[in-house]
Amino acid sequence: MGKEGVDGDLELARGVARNDPACVAAFFHAYRAGLYQYMLCLTNNREDAEDLTQDSILKARAHIRSYRGESGLKTWVHRVAFHTFTHWNRKNRPRGALSPHLSADPGAFGQIDAAQALLSALSQMNPIFAQPLILQEINSLSVDEIA
Repeated sequence: MGKEGVDGDLELARGVARNDPACVAAFFHAYRAGLYQYMLCLTNNREDAEDLTQDSILKARAHIRSYRGESGLKTWVHRVAFHTFTHWNRKNRPRGALSPHLSADPGAFGQIDAAQALLSALSQMNPIFAQPLILQEINSLSVDEIA
């Protein structure tokens, strides 16, 4: 562990595949918060976002051997998360209304009113179109990582 870039991603993925406790912990800590924000933007519901985040991390960990390093591990994990979301969404589970208790990080969104307006607009968009905006603006992925 400790290397950055593709080599570091491959090393981390291999460690997770071996069930190395340090690698599993690093994997969890590296991606949980970003995936939760991503799912919260897609679902507008804290409980659904928490469930989907957990499911996404478990699926990514279960399929980590399929990661070949052709993209960044962060990109690959977000792809697994989006597939998890689309499977959940196909079940036609109703999405909750925007919670008035959502708090926004001022550094990420500006004022709370702006954050709520953004989340409301994103929740009304088709997830296929909202995903790139969420990945870039909220999860800070580059255009290359999103592509």
